[in-house]
Amino acid sequence: MSVVQPIRSARINHTAEYLPVPRRDFPVWHFSMVNDGPRNIAIENSIAALDLKGKTVVEIGSGTGLIALLFARHGAERVITCEMNANLAAMATRIVATTQYAHRITIINESSTTAITRGMLPREPDVIFTETLDCGVVGEGFFPIATDIQRLAGPDTVIMPHTIAQTGMLIESATLCDLNRAGMACGFDLRLLNTFSTGNYFPVHAELHRHRALSAPDILRTYSYRDIQPPRTVTVKVQKTGTVHGLLSWFTADFGAASVSNQPSSGSHWHQAFHPLPEEMLVDEGEVLSVLVDDQGYAWITRQ
Repeated sequence: MSVVQPIRSARINHTAEYLPVPRRDFPVWHFSMVNDGPRNIAIENSIAALDLKGKTVVEIGSGTGLIALLFARHGAERVITCEMNANLAAMATRIVATTQYAHRITIINESSTTAITRGMLPREPDVIFTETLDCGVVGEGFFPIATDIQRLAGPDTVIMPHTIAQTGMLIESATLCDLNRAGMACGFDLRLLNTFSTGNYFPVHAELHRHRALSAPDILRTYSYRDIQPPRTVTVKVQKTGTVHGLLSWFTADFGAASVSNQPSSGSHWHQAFHPLPEEMLVDEGEVLSVLVDDQGYAWITRQ
């Protein structure tokens, strides 16, 4: 009787054919970001609208090097960009090296704070650009980066984005709350897990989850890298009776000639931000509430 031998793949038999798999230690959203066509067009249009001939640009957060390349393409004489992730900085360097603009772009593998402290970034550049924004604005280090920008910028430095408006509305959505809380499952009480629930905000694609708006969208806060303002209380009128589970917020970043936004159903690679309340709040139509989003992105809602 013949013995049937198991089929072995060439990869198993010939280990020399294995290729080293690079380890990705940066967020996966870098892929969706560079494929976000409306975002890319808006930023390039804003860059193209500037007079960049002979100008120096500082970028905070190199990523893949795309933005530095756009500045060089549209005439910047010198682009100095810093990226603290070593893998991204190395990849951006390789990408830039394949282009005709490599001699005008310098990539520094440091945070902006370290690069400034070590004198690696020029003072008072013509333009400072950063897109270190998450869905709730502040989560990628907005305030430390604002401090760095203020250390570098001169009175005539163009800062991109100029302003960032955070818009939000009260929503009822047990479904969104359940993304961040545990209860009973299969007859067992799992609420101890809620010790680790996110308190300030977390990313959601709102259109994928059942929710009901209980107020109209309002601008909750406006951010500027040049002029940091404390959080402010906004008066919000309830339009529908219901249960407030939290705030849904999104941003609009003004880059000059165009803006970038992650508003619901926009198709942006950014999610929206859901800010859960510590306890749900029953509200009636016509009721007026005070809403504040603090520097950590926590939502505070009180009755007037």
